[in-house]
Amino acid sequence: MAHSHNKLSACANCGYTFPEGPPDEFCPNCGQQNQEVSLSLGHVMEEFLEGIFHFDSKVFRTAKLLLLRPGELTKRFLAGHRMPYVPPIRLYVFISFVFFFLLSLSVKPSSDRPTKELLRPSRYLEQKNDSIRKAVSQSSGLMILDGQDSISTQVFGMKFNQAELEALSEQELTHERIDSIIRAQKQEPTLLRRTALRQTIRSLNSSPDELVHKWMKNLPILMFVLMPLFALLLKGLYRRQHQYYLAHLIFSIHFHCFVFVLFILNLLLSRVGSTDWFQTALVFLPAVYFFLALRNNYGQSFLKTLSKVLLMMTTYGMVLAGTIVVSMLLSLLTL
Repeated sequence: MAHSHNKLSACANCGYTFPEGPPDEFCPNCGQQNQEVSLSLGHVMEEFLEGIFHFDSKVFRTAKLLLLRPGELTKRFLAGHRMPYVPPIRLYVFISFVFFFLLSLSVKPSSDRPTKELLRPSRYLEQKNDSIRKAVSQSSGLMILDGQDSISTQVFGMKFNQAELEALSEQELTHERIDSIIRAQKQEPTLLRRTALRQTIRSLNSSPDELVHKWMKNLPILMFVLMPLFALLLKGLYRRQHQYYLAHLIFSIHFHCFVFVLFILNLLLSRVGSTDWFQTALVFLPAVYFFLALRNNYGQSFLKTLSKVLLMMTTYGMVLAGTIVVSMLLSLLTL
């Protein structure tokens, strides 16, 4: 779409003087477009519509290849056909943003009360327990221990029952106080034990909603880190093809985008009705898509590709499980 506007003799941004004659569309010094500041409403609307339709055409072409032709988007991008499609990083950022936004809306609040209060038995249960302990003691002569005192928590070699942890949560835990508590447990105060004890106490003072919020905040970052690891595993599987790491990374981005689209559909369908059938499909669709995408991109035989799919899914499954554990630990460490 051609635009006609008055050209300036000097760049309005940096003052660069344009030589006579074209090209004078953009400033070679700072890159700003050479046009007057006072633009008509028609010109603004023209550029707006051009940007909208140009973007939409890219989105539709990209979505068609991503969803319906596994691996074709990666193949075309690596072949140099990049202008008609949304760039991989921009595509991932947009799709992952939509996914995590919908995921945050789907998480229902559980409780805003501190965890230590939720762990306390209710007054009714306390009265019941007291009456049971008294009746058993009178009839058998045995002493029944309080369940709250008998439940213990291990923290790197240190043992605390629930009542002790709750008492510690009410105190101001200075560096000296933490060291004193650790030494009372006949352990050496180390950075790991200090951190573990401090974060255990903070988790008791935090609500389940706060813990979930922290985990949801760290999850997108860790999922973004998973893509390079996924690409590294691919490079190891196809090391004999001598492809650059970037090619495997682009494949990884497109595959994760497809998986996120599936989860987005699941979240949207869950707002309409039951998604049991779709959740069953979620177990198989990523593996089938991954197999077809590998066949399209790397061109190996059916059996070789199938074996690499099974190996990759097993390995990546363990990495994903470890990532979820790490994200939970990071959530606790950043309370």
